[in-house]
Amino acid sequence: MKPTCLLLIGSFICAGALYSTASAQALRNGVHPYGARPNGTVTRTGSYDSSRYGNGTFTQSVTRSPGSAQRSLSWTNANGGTGSHTATNTWNSAAGTGTHQSSTTYANGKTSSSQGDWTKTGAGDYSYSGTHTGVNGQVTDVSRTVTNSDGTKTVDSTYTNAATGKSSTVDKSITDANGSKQVDTTATGPNGKSVTSDQTYTKADNGWTKTGTITGPNGGVSTDNQTVSYTHNSNGTITRTSNGSVTGPNGNTHQFGNTETYTKTYTSNTTD
Repeated sequence: MKPTCLLLIGSFICAGALYSTASAQALRNGVHPYGARPNGTVTRTGSYDSSRYGNGTFTQSVTRSPGSAQRSLSWTNANGGTGSHTATNTWNSAAGTGTHQSSTTYANGKTSSSQGDWTKTGAGDYSYSGTHTGVNGQVTDVSRTVTNSDGTKTVDSTYTNAATGKSSTVDKSITDANGSKQVDTTATGPNGKSVTSDQTYTKADNGWTKTGTITGPNGGVSTDNQTVSYTHNSNGTITRTSNGSVTGPNGNTHQFGNTETYTKTYTSNTTD
């Protein structure tokens, strides 16, 4: 088995990835942070060079105010193609409810979107129900539960094809411990076959490292690693460098890397 089992896990997660990034961060440690973080806008503008996506430029911003957060990203690739992503999340602390909406436009002109609602179900526990519309118009119904117990967050997600009724699941547990984080994921497709990923993230002085294993549906085990570092340059820019590799059961290794250099600015929201 080739190390594409990592991509298999990714394919299951992609159905909800556009909304899950912001929403998962919003539920970190079981406390919705909208209004808890400084209100205002953080903007990153710079360039990227990726072994997978080539090179180009990007602008990203996150605006927070009490009860809401808006994210936007736009990029231009080396061929002049452009893309964009926007996401809006709201949260009503008194009611224990929240909403999510996001939309992505790719360089080829295709689009995808997602929308849904969060509901608080207990102390640090939440449920999500929504839909994701893919680039070909295929609709996926998404349901998710988030529970927190004894320092471990469990995120169980189900993705159901609205047309065929077939479902995939992604079950994840996240445990934090003194400068490290353990993330264990099991993705199961409609055919009942599963891929598991066990990853350990460790903080470093200027970033973090990740090591782990990926077990495919036939039992083949791949190993993977990644190092991410941040460098503050003398001209005021920041460089984020990511390098890693995946080695399959047959010993073949695939390497990957990405570098971003950008400026980062913060604008306070003085009206809040």
